[in-house]
Amino acid sequence: MCIELFILLISLAFGAIGYLIITFIMKPVTIYLDTRHAVVSDLVFFADVISADMLNEEMKQRFKDRQKSNRRHASEFAAAYYDLPKWARKLVRKKTDPLAASKALIGLSNTDDYKSAEPYVKELKKHLGIDGELDV
Repeated sequence: MCIELFILLISLAFGAIGYLIITFIMKPVTIYLDTRHAVVSDLVFFADVISADMLNEEMKQRFKDRQKSNRRHASEFAAAYYDLPKWARKLVRKKTDPLAASKALIGLSNTDDYKSAEPYVKELKKHLGIDGELDV
C-alpha cells in the first residue's frame, strides 16, 4: 500500500513538472519560432506586391493583404517575444532583435513603393537574422 502511494505521488509530481515545462517554456518558444517563420514566409510570398504601382485587381488585393499581414505579424512577433522566459529572450537577442523587427514590419506595412520599402526589408532581414540568406 505504501509503495503504491509513493508511486502515485511521484507520478503526479512528474506529470505536474512536465505540464509546467510544456506550458511555460516549450509553448512560448514554439509560438515565437512559428511567428518568426510566418514573418519570413510572408516576406517571400508578398515580395511581388511591395509596390502598389500598376497592379491589377488581384494584385491590389494581395497588396492590401500584405499590409494587414505585416501589421498582424508585427504585433504577434512582439507579443511572442515578451511571452518567452527571460533566459530564452537573452538567447534570442544574441542573433536577432524581435522588437526592431516588429517596428520594421510596421514601417513596411506603411509603404507603397519599392524605394521606400527597401530600407525596411533590409532592416527586417537584419533583425530576423536572415541577412544575406534570403533574396527578396
